[in-house]
Amino acid sequence: MFRVYLNPKEERVLVTKQRIIEDGWVLIAKHTSWEKAYKKALYIASRLDYVLEWFLEDQIKEVFQIYKN
Repeated sequence: MFRVYLNPKEERVLVTKQRIIEDGWVLIAKHTSWEKAYKKALYIASRLDYVLEWFLEDQIKEVFQIYKN
């Protein structure tokens, strides 16, 4: 499960597999694939003019999983 978080105070959007419990982060979407979560986060970051972030490890693991199958 990939999560999309928003931090309005810092103007950031984050895509991650991890649960974020730090203050300021709000869960706004959950997706089963990294690609869908990334597209949602990209759309939100573009509309709000926020910084888009993600963990490279999550993206790489998802890509390798696709090629395994």
